[in-house]
Amino acid sequence: MLAALCPAAIAQKIPLAVGQQFQPPALTLLDGSPVDWQRLQGNLIIVEFWASWCPFCARQNPLLDRFYREHQSRGLEVITISLDKTKDAAVAYMKKGGYAFKAAMATEAWTAIYRQRQGLPQVFVIDRRGRIVAIEVREMMEEDIRELARFL
Repeated sequence: MLAALCPAAIAQKIPLAVGQQFQPPALTLLDGSPVDWQRLQGNLIIVEFWASWCPFCARQNPLLDRFYREHQSRGLEVITISLDKTKDAAVAYMKKGGYAFKAAMATEAWTAIYRQRQGLPQVFVIDRRGRIVAIEVREMMEEDIRELARFL
């Protein structure tokens, strides 16, 4: 019974798929504040897994940041999750990039979600009704990121 209540166990057994309702595990941002998933309902949410050592993430994140800055007034939220081994590495990466989007460290439950599909970066797009409408694994090009505006 306990395993049925554990988000990590659920994540390992039932892979996230397009069309599913997104029920995110708890997440704490790098600044120590919890992500309030309830408050974010009604927004388009992009969740991205990345790492400071990932060259594909280094190319994609500036594009994702630009997209976020352009569309945040339209109800876009971007929550990114670092797979780095240390919080210091993630904080330094975010500071160096000057990124406006939010970032957190992967927890056990979030790492289980990441492991469903190997590869970085990974992007999950959640529509305003809380459904997963797109999943992208590997680097997205600029035109791919611009196309995400169709979900706004």
